[in-house]
Amino acid sequence: MSTDTTERALRVLGLLQARPGWTAPELARDLGVTTRTVRRDVDRLRQLGYAIDADRGAAGGYRLARGRAVPPLLFTEDEAVAVGVALQRAAALTSGPDAESAVGALVKLDAALPGPLRERLRDLRSFVSHTGRTTATVPAELLTRIAAAIRARIRLRFSYPPTRSAQLLEQRRVEPYRLVAAERGWYLSAFDLDRDDWRLFRLDRMSDVAVSTLGFRPRPEPPDPVERLRRIPVDSYPFAVLVHIDAPLETVSEWFGHYRTVLSAIDEHTTELRTGAERAEYVPGWLSDLPVPYRVIGDDAVRAAFAEAAERMRAALGMR
Repeated sequence: MSTDTTERALRVLGLLQARPGWTAPELARDLGVTTRTVRRDVDRLRQLGYAIDADRGAAGGYRLARGRAVPPLLFTEDEAVAVGVALQRAAALTSGPDAESAVGALVKLDAALPGPLRERLRDLRSFVSHTGRTTATVPAELLTRIAAAIRARIRLRFSYPPTRSAQLLEQRRVEPYRLVAAERGWYLSAFDLDRDDWRLFRLDRMSDVAVSTLGFRPRPEPPDPVERLRRIPVDSYPFAVLVHIDAPLETVSEWFGHYRTVLSAIDEHTTELRTGAERAEYVPGWLSDLPVPYRVIGDDAVRAAFAEAAERMRAALGMR
């Protein structure tokens, strides 16, 4: 196939992966070609091993066949980076067969990526620390742009609120050193040039992030951002979490000791866990893997989040 024909066929494949079914006229309109050309492109993809079903009729609907082996899926650059980040987190935060599978998949992904995209992902591998589970997401493009600035030792500029509730933003100039994916969200560890001190910045609160043209020399002995995050007091969160767990303190410490929590023994069989959450609705999912009974004592918003989660689960089972 010529380059143009190949690119168009790959666009057809990308459209079929993005939506369960397309008619030939819809594909033709999106690609700017005739329906006859669409049929030829589909035939070429079938020859390459892609299982594509066709609905009979004038509309000529197409869909990728389910349940059959197909060649590797197509990813956009940001999707490939997102998959790579997820695999890195799985490899860092799990152990045994799960970690080995994540590493194996990451090696295969790395080998399949084009050079520039492979470098973006390797930057993230080199300059991201993972600690705890997080449901927070940030654009892959922002992650790789910051990681590239860390590697090149180039200053960043961005807007940032001085406090969580502040409406006005301040302009910050920093020397970036490390990205951290923590249970509370994504952070940048950087030296704040205007405050002449080290700071942790939440990526979801940063805006208008720009890479400057000014380089910097690495400062000696930068602080460990993971340890700094662990020292943030639990009462700094907007929602308090108080849970009594039917397990001894030693066991609960093994489960939660690496998170920012305060653990204390109620008796030899029961432990009190006190921590905080950025959003109350995150807590039910966070505690759902506990293998022992537990009771949510507070706060009211967290208890309400558990009640809502319970109602959704009962509804999913057809229970009232």
